[in-house]
Amino acid sequence: MKNALILAALLLGGSAFAKEATTTLKVSGWHCAACSAKTEAALKKLDGVTKVSANATAKTATVTYDDSKVQVAALEKAVADEGFTVAK
Repeated sequence: MKNALILAALLLGGSAFAKEATTTLKVSGWHCAACSAKTEAALKKLDGVTKVSANATAKTATVTYDDSKVQVAALEKAVADEGFTVAK
């Protein structure tokens, strides 16, 4: 049985260990709805991100992603690359 699990993991390329995760990023620097839309679009481009919902009023971006493909640090970098800051 153990060998079958190892073989399955190798054939699936590690996706057997993938876990869907959701995080909410608090973003500063947004001044309008276009800012949140720009951030949402950048996050959606990342491999592994499955859903993004930006809320301009709350200044948050809620991201659902495959944690075997993308990490929170990459999400934060995508926000920073658009010129905004993620509050810690």
